[in-house]
Amino acid sequence: MKQKQDIIHSLAQNEDDKILIASILDKLKTCLMKNYITNTRFLDLRQRAVAERAINEAGGKYNCVFWGGYEDAERTCAIFFPDYMTRDDAIQNSSIVLLRAVKNPQDNLTHRDYLGSIMGIQLNRDRIGDILVNSNGADILVMQEVAEFIQMNLVQAGRKQISISQKPIEDLIIPIENQTQGSGSVASLRIDSIIALIFKLSRGEAKEFIEKGMVFVNNKPCLKAGLDIDIGDRITVRSKGRCKIIELGGQSRKGRQFVNYIKSV
Repeated sequence: MKQKQDIIHSLAQNEDDKILIASILDKLKTCLMKNYITNTRFLDLRQRAVAERAINEAGGKYNCVFWGGYEDAERTCAIFFPDYMTRDDAIQNSSIVLLRAVKNPQDNLTHRDYLGSIMGIQLNRDRIGDILVNSNGADILVMQEVAEFIQMNLVQAGRKQISISQKPIEDLIIPIENQTQGSGSVASLRIDSIIALIFKLSRGEAKEFIEKGMVFVNNKPCLKAGLDIDIGDRITVRSKGRCKIIELGGQSRKGRQFVNYIKSV
């Protein structure tokens, strides 16, 4: 088990990483020493990957669950729980709250409208989890500490009137994703070839997305264009969507690999 400063030194790539890792390790330590639940605020996919590595190196992986209010949430909190609790106990006692925004039926509001309005009332992004837009409005996952403030101050989204109320998290509405199934062939199973095929990018554009840290494989950042992809891998490309590799077929006469996938946008 590594010490805090050693973990920070080995994992942090910038000052923000140092602050994040230090905070995470402090919350883990507090949980184990004082025997009560602690948690981070919401982490994006890259932050989660950094957090997972730090927690594993500190020996805390069995006392941590990442949870964002529902399975497959993109933004999650790291919840630390003592030995007498289970993963399910930690989830049941999380600090994540569901707020439901209801709009007028004639108004068309997007994820950007809701997020922009929340940022407009001077809240940090790390207090806000996933925003799930539906035909009646949106379900917004937030930290409990800001739920009342949002209810009092969030009255518009995209300049349209909305009403906000708190609901049991079990009532969360998870919209059905717009999924399409596709297939094609690639020269190799490298991640740059795969995302170029699925998201209609050139190889150069695919590599640029990877280099900018905008590609994630199974919720972990992918920074190597040469990473090989396999059946069942879930890929996220920020601003483009998500996909899952469901089947690898045979090869063409020219040696190209056939790939079947499901894409969500």
